[in-house]
Amino acid sequence: MPTFKISETTRRELEEFKVYARKQEYTEATTIGYCTYLSRFLRRVGLQLAKTLKDTLEAFLATEQAECPKTYKYCRSALRLYYKMVTGANLKHKPQITPSAEITALLKRFCDYSLDVKYLKEGTVASEINHVQRFLEFSFERNQQEPSQELTAEDVRCYVVERLAGLLNSSKGRYITSIRNFFRCQSFYGEPVHPSIFKLPLSPAVWKKSAFPTTVDVDIFNLLHEIPDEDTAIGKRNRCIILCFTELALRCSEVAMLTLDDFNWHGKYVTVRNTKNGSERALPLSETLFSALTGYLTQARPQTKCRTLFVRFAHLSGDPMGGSQIRGVIRRNGAKAGLTDCESNTHILRRTAATKLYNSGNSLKLTADILGHECLDSTTHYAKTDTARLLSVASPWPGGDCND
Repeated sequence: MPTFKISETTRRELEEFKVYARKQEYTEATTIGYCTYLSRFLRRVGLQLAKTLKDTLEAFLATEQAECPKTYKYCRSALRLYYKMVTGANLKHKPQITPSAEITALLKRFCDYSLDVKYLKEGTVASEINHVQRFLEFSFERNQQEPSQELTAEDVRCYVVERLAGLLNSSKGRYITSIRNFFRCQSFYGEPVHPSIFKLPLSPAVWKKSAFPTTVDVDIFNLLHEIPDEDTAIGKRNRCIILCFTELALRCSEVAMLTLDDFNWHGKYVTVRNTKNGSERALPLSETLFSALTGYLTQARPQTKCRTLFVRFAHLSGDPMGGSQIRGVIRRNGAKAGLTDCESNTHILRRTAATKLYNSGNSLKLTADILGHECLDSTTHYAKTDTARLLSVASPWPGGDCND
C-alpha cells in the first residue's frame, strides 16, 4: 500500500479532526477511515484555499464522484464532518430548491390532510412530502403542465425509471406509496384523479412474510446484556439499553424517546408513549431490567435537567442520545458477543425478543399487544419460528426412515 509524506500543518489538521470526530462519538474505525479521505483532500488542495472552503470541497467532491464512485459517499461524509468542524455549519449536499406556488399549496394541503385526517406522525409526514415534492417537480418539468392534473400511473412509472433506478425495491415502493397517498388526498378534497393511480401497488414490508424472520442465536441473545462492563458508568447505561430490546422488545425510536416520566417505579412498569402507531402501551419491568435501571440512575447517569432516560456521557454530556447512538451501542456490544454486522441490528433484537415471547406460550394477541402491533398479520410472522409446535404437527416421511 503506498505511503505519502504529508506536511506538519496537514498532520496537525488531521490530529485535530481525529479529536473532533471522537468527541462526536464516531467509532475509531470510522474516524481512521474518514482521516484517509480528509488526508487525500488536504494533500490535493492544501490548506491555502483559492476559493472558499465550501467551493473547494464541492469541486473536490465532484472530481471524487467521477473518479471514485464506489467510495464517494464515504468521502462526502468525511468532508462534511470536516466542514462542520471548521465552520460549525452543515455542508448541504444539494442546493435548496424553492417549489412553485402551486406545488407549495398542494404540499401544504397534503401535510394538513396527513396530520389532521390520517393522524400520521410528523416524521412520516415530512418523509412523504419530500417524496411527493420530487415527483411533482419531475412531472411539471417533463410535461410542462399543471403538476397535479391528468397525471396517470404511466407518469409514476416514468419517474421511477428515470429518477429512482438506483434505489432498492423496498425504497421504490415507499416512494410509490407516498405518491398514491397524495392522490388519495386529492380525491378526498374532490379533485379529479385518474383511476390508474389507485391501482399502483402499496409498499410491501421490507421483510417477506413468506420467509422466516432473522433472529439472533438464543444463547447469545440471553447473554448479550452481560457484555457491557458494569463497573463503569457507560457500561451501566449500555446494559440498560440492551435490556430495553431483549426484555421489552422495543423499537429503536422507542428506546431513544423514553423519559424518566414514563416509569412508574412503585408499580414497576413503563408506559411507551412515542410509538409508531401513536398508541400508548404499558409494559412490566422484569427484576433484571428494574435493577439495572435503578443502578444506572443512582450511580451512573450524569447530573442534567434533561428528562430523557438515556443521555450522552462524553461529548455533549447530559444531552439525550439519538437513534444513531442507540444503534451504535448495540452494534459495538454485538460485535464483542461475536455477532456479525447484519446481526448487530436493533430490529433483529426486537424480532428475537418477539419470537421468545411467543415461544414461551404467550398468545398471538398478547404478543402483538406487547410489540405494539395493530394488525395480527405482523405478529403472525413470528409464529413460524416456534420449532417445538411445528415439530408436533409434522408427519412421518412416507416409506419410513430411509428412502431406497
